[in-house]
Amino acid sequence: MEANNTRFVTLTTDWGNQDYYLGMLCGKLYSISPNLKVVELSHKVPTYNYMHAAFLIKHSFSHFPKGSIHICMVNSDTSDNMRMLFFEYQGHYFITPDNGTISLIADVLPEVVHAIPVDDTRSFGSMDSVTLALEALLSDNGQTDFAIEASGIKRFTPILPVPENDGITGSVIYIDSYFNAITNITRDDFEAIRKSRKYSIYVHRFSHGINKLSNSYKDVEKGDLLALFNSLGLLEIAVREGFAAQMYNLSVGSNIMVRFYDDKILR
Repeated sequence: MEANNTRFVTLTTDWGNQDYYLGMLCGKLYSISPNLKVVELSHKVPTYNYMHAAFLIKHSFSHFPKGSIHICMVNSDTSDNMRMLFFEYQGHYFITPDNGTISLIADVLPEVVHAIPVDDTRSFGSMDSVTLALEALLSDNGQTDFAIEASGIKRFTPILPVPENDGITGSVIYIDSYFNAITNITRDDFEAIRKSRKYSIYVHRFSHGINKLSNSYKDVEKGDLLALFNSLGLLEIAVREGFAAQMYNLSVGSNIMVRFYDDKILR
């Protein structure tokens, strides 16, 4: 591979940094091409939590140059469909297990998805499948003799917020390392339903109401609960210099309710 064809490759795993798995994979990648630029997005994904991994990749990949390759190695040897998928989406390339991750990254499933079987007689068969997929993506025709066009791909339907005339009920979809709770309520959906009305944002039904959106964490006092729209445009529940998810018993799937009203007193 020529220097001007250098490709970025991102890695997202649940391996941590203490074991030899990362060294094995990076060694194999650089053996394929020493001109690759490997970027480690995260190796601290909660064990087997491919939904967490998909969130990281979905909201990171577009910031890399077009043509970058994004590898997810979470639940790769324990999923029901023992194969690695590779596909193009929005000018980027992805290698993921066939465990539903593809549908959590791509808003629309790509028309063509290829798969390479994982050797389930080996304890780490996905490692070879990933390297074969990478070789295919780096080849002149983007193909390999080992790949087949995939059908019956496992997919999930993303959890969407529920709109109502006087509010919207969303869900926590991600807890970050500061224990901030990120929801699936977008700023656009919030404003479209709000229609300039006043609002209250409730954590755990009608307790712990928040009546003002913050622009940043410093808008409230230390230890106070707050809500803001983060850099992704998603409603986030946080505590300044605190740990909102722990303090308010929030987890992925917890409901966050927004209620809109015209009167000074919420009915």
